[in-house]
Amino acid sequence: MDVSENSRMKLKVKVSIRQYLKILLSLAYTKPVMIFLICFALLMLLWIAFYHLEIFNLPKPLIYQYITLLLIAVIQPTVILSTIVRNYYSSNHLRETLDMNLTDDMIKIRGESFYMEILWPKIYKIVEKKKWFLIYQNNLSAIIIPKKELSTEQVRQIQQILGSVETIK
Repeated sequence: MDVSENSRMKLKVKVSIRQYLKILLSLAYTKPVMIFLICFALLMLLWIAFYHLEIFNLPKPLIYQYITLLLIAVIQPTVILSTIVRNYYSSNHLRETLDMNLTDDMIKIRGESFYMEILWPKIYKIVEKKKWFLIYQNNLSAIIIPKKELSTEQVRQIQQILGSVETIK
């Protein structure tokens, strides 16, 4: 961590495919609609299992129940996972080591192939998770800062900087 007049905090961040998968899967599967679909799939699975085990006198599941279960339990996670992996490997920005400079006015990010500055008032929203800081540029795209390689003092300093930011949302 470096602190100077122009910079409140400097970070070097690299997000691995494993970290990227973890954060995006956790974000996807904590949405209310996804929780509902998982519960629905579990109920469907119980219905099918109880019918075949003859535990309860349930109506015979039709092909539609099997297809729905397949779509929710297999196809959907496969599509989500493949989309995340494809997105990670198609983006140079995600795979590069990023030098971040958090100032009072903006966040500056330098990758191997790009440089960007974003004024704090232009940030959509900031979310702190247990293992991550997410600085959203819009409702879909976020700058990811993993807490894993940060000291307790660095986490506190980032919380202080981000806590003083007024975002769009």
